[in-house]
This record gives sequence, C-alpha cells and structure tokens, in this order.
Amino acid sequence: MNVAFFGASSQIAKGLIKKFSKSKTNKLYFFVRNKESFAIWLVEKKLSFEQQQIKTYDELSSALNIDLFINCIGAGDPAKAVKMSSTIVSVTQQYDEQVLEYLALNPSTKYIFLSSGAAYGNIFSAPPEDYLPTSLDMKSTKPSDMYSISKIKAELAHRAKPQYSIMDIRIFSYFDSETSLNSRFFLTDALRSIQEKKIFLTSNQNIARDYIGADDLYQLILKLTSRDNLNTVVDAYSLGPIEKFSILEMLKKNFNLRYEFTESEVGLNASGSKDHYFSKNYCAKNYGYEPSFSSAGLILNVARTLLSR
Repeated sequence: MNVAFFGASSQIAKGLIKKFSKSKTNKLYFFVRNKESFAIWLVEKKLSFEQQQIKTYDELSSALNIDLFINCIGAGDPAKAVKMSSTIVSVTQQYDEQVLEYLALNPSTKYIFLSSGAAYGNIFSAPPEDYLPTSLDMKSTKPSDMYSISKIKAELAHRAKPQYSIMDIRIFSYFDSETSLNSRFFLTDALRSIQEKKIFLTSNQNIARDYIGADDLYQLILKLTSRDNLNTVVDAYSLGPIEKFSILEMLKKNFNLRYEFTESEVGLNASGSKDHYFSKNYCAKNYGYEPSFSSAGLILNVARTLLSR
C-alpha cells in the first residue's frame, strides 16, 4: 500500500510512521517543508527510506498512485496554535484542499484527516455521548476558537463529498514517545518540571482528559480504512480517561513530581478551557476498533521513555 503523510514531521505523524514502517508491503511518502531535517529524523530512528520518498507539498503528483492519505497538518503544540491565531484556518484549508484535488483525480484513494475534539466547539462541561451539534458562537469568535473553526470547516467540506472515502478522526489528547518535552502541553510541562527538578505550578481546577497514543491511533486507522466507501467522522478514545489530580499523584509517586496549586490559570490551551475534554461517543467500535491502553497506562509508559532520555 502506498501511504502519503501530509505534515510528516508532526509528532502524531512520526508515531504513525514508525507503525506503518513495520509492514514491508507499505511504501511511504513523506510531505514536509524541510526535507533535510526530516531525513535526519528517519536516520536517527533507523527507518529505511529513499530520498525520493521525502517530498515538499508542491511535489504531490498522481503518478505516485497513493492508496491512503493521512493528513496530520495542524499546530500540534498549543504555543504554535496561539501564535498562528486565525492563519490556522487558511493553512488547514490550503492543505486539505490539495488532498481533495488529488481525490478528484484519484477517487479510489482513501483519506484520513486528523481532526480534533475541538470540532464539537465549547460543550465540554460534560463529555459528548453521541454526535452533538457544534456549539460555537460565530458572532463573537475569539482567538481560541480559530483551531476549532479550522477543523469544523474541513469536516464540513468532507461531508459535502460523500462520493469519496474520507474519514475524520477527532483526537482529544495525544501522547507518545515522539512528543517533545519542549512543547506546551500540561503533561510535557509537568515532565519538564521533573526533568529540571523544579516545582510544577498548576491551577487548582480538576479537569479530565483522555489520552491515546500511536498504537491505538494506528489500529483505529487500520479498522476505518479496511472499509470501502466510508465517509464519516469518529471520536478517538482510550480504555478510560483520567483526571488531572490523578495524573499529578501518579507522577509524584512514580517520578517524584513536586507540584503546587495556584488560583490563577497556568499553561496554554489553544482552543479554550475545557473541563471534561473527552468523548463517550464510542461509535468507532462499530468498525471494529478496540483500544488497548488506558490514559493512565499510556502516560506511565511514555513518561518513562521520555524521562529516560
């Protein structure tokens, strides 16, 4: 199978690339802005490749005979999302439309678009248990709404093309060994504090998150792409979410995290504050998806890997 990754240098793409590379029947194409730095990463991970597999976005051609596109383009790091602000909408649309143009010429190609739980809008006082209408006040959008809008626009464009196999996966929280400790997520901020032997400051608000990693995301993609003529959106989920206070105690017990609460909000959130940012919409099981990891188990495994470097 010929698999093309848009945004191949992103943390999620890198985790998936390592999974797809294990199958010798897959030929992978990597679309990036900087070929040289990405080639260095492939060498570091001891992944075999040929130079012609690494391409810039303007090198996309029907001659590649892509069977599956995986679009991982997105800000990734909350700090980058905040910096991009409204430009994230046009950037997401630009690369999404490039794939859609390819599908118009190659309608048998399947397309996985990595969307976000932020596409639900601002409804996370409780987790969604079924598909819910997007809740976003379009009359008074804030900079923190731009990331949500970028994903909503893409999903709407995909549902308007039911003749193509387009599968949007809404990811809520992601964590794996390719996550950079320099990124500005709650977990990476906490692990960086452990690494630097500093006290981790966090708000006294308890929130809930559901983390998945490359293993479960890879399995979800395989289950979805095993179907033909599927145009849909699904939520990604683990065996179980976890609350912030539980994460703090787990990191304290296993890695000697020292933390203190503050009344003010600490850290960055590119799409706004959300109390229960996870989903109970388990429709992915209809396609055979069964997660292997809980949020707690994933966090422990990845934290051990990242802190041992």
